Order: sequence, then structure tokens, then C-alpha cells
Amino acid sequence: MTSKPASQPDLARARDGDSDTTSATFGYLGAIILGPVIPLILYAARSRRSQFMRYHAATAVNLSVTAALYGLCCLILGGLLALDSITVALVVALPAGLVIWASMLRYLIRGAISANRGERCEMPDWICAHIVS
Repeated sequence: MTSKPASQPDLARARDGDSDTTSATFGYLGAIILGPVIPLILYAARSRRSQFMRYHAATAVNLSVTAALYGLCCLILGGLLALDSITVALVVALPAGLVIWASMLRYLIRGAISANRGERCEMPDWICAHIVS
């Protein structure tokens, strides 16, 4: 007889088979392409049936909305700096936007891998504001 390690919770009660892991993974991958649209649809459609889906869909929505807000801030910063000099605006806002995009991409991929394994993945608060719970 094999037993589960103490560090892994019993996720059989938390998720409803492979369809939940596939849908949760699809939510993270959809957030990479369409932002919060696909995870929001999954959240609305499947969050009541499964706590596992609710957690991962909410996390994907929160990640993509937070990244969109950071992107909006970069656009505002770039616009204000462009009033003085286009070069300064591009030198400051473009790398900041790329760093935010790369960070979001990293955590969305990390979340997709965790969802595919049937695990929870905690995201840092600076990249994932808790907007949808």
C-alpha cells in the first residue's frame, strides 16, 4: 500500500476529474492570448460546480486583470513622458511594459502547470491582486 506524502492535500474532493484540470489549464493559456476573457467565462460557467475550478479561474482572471492595469499604467507613464521627449518615453515605458508582460507570462505558465497537475499555485500579491475570489 502506498500513502500520499503529508505535504500534498487530498485533491480528489476538490476537483471533478480530468475535465477540471484541462479547463483550468485552458483558462491560464487563454489568459495569455485573450486576457481575462476566457478565464472569466470559465469562472462564470464552472465555478459553482468545483472549488478547484473556482480557484484557478479566479487566479487566472486576477493575473490578467492586474497585468492589464499595469499595462495601462505603463501607457499613461509613456504618454506623460512623450510630452517631453519620445525617446525618454520609449526608453522608460517600453522596458517596463516588457518586464510586466514577461512576469505575467511566467506566472500564467506556472499556474497552467500547477492546474494541469491538480495542485494549487500561490501567486505573489504584487502580480496578482485579489479582485475576483
